[in-house]
Amino acid sequence: MRALPVRPEPLWRTDFRQRISVSLWFLPSIFAAAIVAANLTIWLDAWVDAPIGVRPDLVSDAGTAATFAGAIAAATLAFVAVVFATTLVAIQLAASQYSPRTVRIFIRSRLTRVTLGLFLATFVFSVVILVSNRAPVTSAKQFAPVVSVTTLLALTVATVFGFVAYLHGVVRLMRVQYLLETIATESRRAIEEDFPTASAYLDAEPPSPYPSPRRLCYAGTAGVITAIDLYGLVEVCRRNQCWLELTAGAGEYLAHGTPVALVHGGDLRDRDVTRFFLIRGERTFVQDPAFGFRQLVDIAIRALSPAVNDPTTGVQAIDRLSDLLAVTGSRLDPTGLRVDSSGTVRLKRKLRDFDALLVLSLTEVIRYGADAPQVVRRLHGMLDELESTLPPERQAAIAGQRNLLAAAVSAALPAPFAAVASVADREGLG
Repeated sequence: MRALPVRPEPLWRTDFRQRISVSLWFLPSIFAAAIVAANLTIWLDAWVDAPIGVRPDLVSDAGTAATFAGAIAAATLAFVAVVFATTLVAIQLAASQYSPRTVRIFIRSRLTRVTLGLFLATFVFSVVILVSNRAPVTSAKQFAPVVSVTTLLALTVATVFGFVAYLHGVVRLMRVQYLLETIATESRRAIEEDFPTASAYLDAEPPSPYPSPRRLCYAGTAGVITAIDLYGLVEVCRRNQCWLELTAGAGEYLAHGTPVALVHGGDLRDRDVTRFFLIRGERTFVQDPAFGFRQLVDIAIRALSPAVNDPTTGVQAIDRLSDLLAVTGSRLDPTGLRVDSSGTVRLKRKLRDFDALLVLSLTEVIRYGADAPQVVRRLHGMLDELESTLPPERQAAIAGQRNLLAAAVSAALPAPFAAVASVADREGLG
């Protein structure tokens, strides 16, 4: 039987990557280290000891430098207000027009975080320079703040260019094709973990089920399973000479008392297992490729609602779903089995196979798009493509979705459009 090895992946590291490192405050806070750079440039100015007026083409006296720094600080605050307002508008549009699940794409955007960091660095730097050059002079000898003013000027130019790049990035991300491709890219990375290549598997003896496995339940704060420490669970089972069958998977919501696992042998308690679950407020792509399919389907069915009536966006979402299904369908279905260092199966995860992802991808799209000729034509093209490229074991699931599409179209599509909708077209209607 096919099984996969496990590698150490502490939950705190996963949690840090998903909640802290991509938050709107973490990276900008690092940029606040500009206070160190500002003090360094002030020290360099004192060390260089350039005379007043040494650079007539640049601010070269303390009073003018303070005025320049004050103007930059005020302007930077105004820029920050514009960035926040633009980000909030983009988030509101994404939530209302596409899906609330896509809001995380805007919040996690590296461009947004770097831009806010640049603004914060420029503001902090300019304030330090302003205070330094307004301080009372303690000696008769004065020097030109050449290094600090030059650095502040460079930061200001970088901030302006960063603002332009930010506007370009946000406007581009608000275009549905770029948003769809961003979701699809993250989904492909998640698929690599659950649907690895055949060379990643090891041969292992199937675990022996116990006649009466003990059921473990969740007793903590309710939330969504963001990640599971597979290595930790495997090690616990190895020490207790048992194996564990998870009945809850990444992306599922756990309430108090929800069954999470079956223990075959050993003496594990609820807490021994649930402490290896990372519970947070929303789904992520970590160990959960279905989340990407869910977002693409949400965008498609919202575009197909009578209030929006945008079948072209639905077709674009189907394009990405077709690609992801082609990737998953060309690989072996995951067994969910994980082995310890000796090759003994210690864990069985709850995972979706290709058939489940196919149902997730098409059921609601067929339900809400069966009366749109463009969508029906694209679905026919998608099923034809999957049927011709995927191995024989996938054909039954594809045939099932084809029958569902035929029945839904027969019930929903007006008869005059039946002929044009029956043609398979990878572009819909162009």
